[in-house]
Amino acid sequence: MHFHHSKEPEPSVDAGNPVLTVESSLEITTTTRQEWISSNCTGNKKALLIGINYSESDSSLDGCHSDVSRMYKFITQTYGFSEENIVVLKDDNKLDDEFQPTKANILYWMQWLVKDAQTHDSLLFHYSGHGGQRTDRDGDEIDYNDECIYPVDSIPVTDASDEQIQATRHKVLIDDELHLHLVSPLPVGARLTAIFDSCHSGSVLDLPFMYSAASGRLKEGEFLAEQDAEKAGEMRKGRGVLALEKTEKWKIKEKVFEMKDVLEATKDILHETGEKLFVEKDAKGVEQLEKRNESLADIVLISGCKDTQTSADASEDGVPTGALSWALMSTLKDNSEPTYLQLLDGIREKLKRERYDQLPQLSTGHPMDLSTIFIA
Repeated sequence: MHFHHSKEPEPSVDAGNPVLTVESSLEITTTTRQEWISSNCTGNKKALLIGINYSESDSSLDGCHSDVSRMYKFITQTYGFSEENIVVLKDDNKLDDEFQPTKANILYWMQWLVKDAQTHDSLLFHYSGHGGQRTDRDGDEIDYNDECIYPVDSIPVTDASDEQIQATRHKVLIDDELHLHLVSPLPVGARLTAIFDSCHSGSVLDLPFMYSAASGRLKEGEFLAEQDAEKAGEMRKGRGVLALEKTEKWKIKEKVFEMKDVLEATKDILHETGEKLFVEKDAKGVEQLEKRNESLADIVLISGCKDTQTSADASEDGVPTGALSWALMSTLKDNSEPTYLQLLDGIREKLKRERYDQLPQLSTGHPMDLSTIFIA
């Protein structure tokens, strides 16, 4: 989504009282129906891999550098990514300043990743580092928290001064920003596979459709209208229609863009029946929002855990690692072409076997049939 600021209107003044009067607001909502396409990943391939160990802070991690090093090797050998189209950011003094995972550098290389993307391109974003939650300030979160990630310059170094601590406070990247920079610029049918091996990452891209394969029961909420045969057929073909709603609101001296009518949905796969159900989460207590975060691009998020959980920094096969990164690559080494359901189940099964409590999540920008084959 692109935000454009228009020329500020001239303020109106009452001649009898030289005080600015507040103009009445104008709100325009438009809804368009557009077709989404599932990417076949035959176009250009680019990847941005970020691993942050925070070694100079009191919150250091051990496995994030090895996560991205192994991911680099894995995607070049398994999925045909070329080395010249992969950028790695690590807090490693051996790397140049432009490849340090600061907030500014992460935003810069995100722009590089999505720039000039086309239908059927395949983009991969992998983040291994700290994640957290911040109080939501724009009303787009049901739990009143924004999920976030922590660039290296957002966590104070050991024995930091008060001034240095203050400088870190605006360096966190929240989910609204991540969605804006990674999801919004992508065209119809461009694939983004985003992997967040971090705490509280379940909805870190603010995607509207979240999938579960664990309990065989609906998470919460009410049933939406049943899918008719035509829509089911569209999904099998990897195509479908989204109703995209855009609301523009003008106030005095500024143009305000907010979000309206967010639909957060969950698709449960019931193993016993094979039935696929959509549910709408209860949004009680949440202010009206102004835009659904559906996307015509082919966005797939694999996150390390639910928003309420933490992701483990662990050791597997004698190598420091993030638990999700290890389980994901291990599952894909066993089977490089699983269905999405098999991939999610495989990741969870490996973590359960190793006694990790976290439950990885899979979410998308448009409805998706989890029986389709995972490709990157």
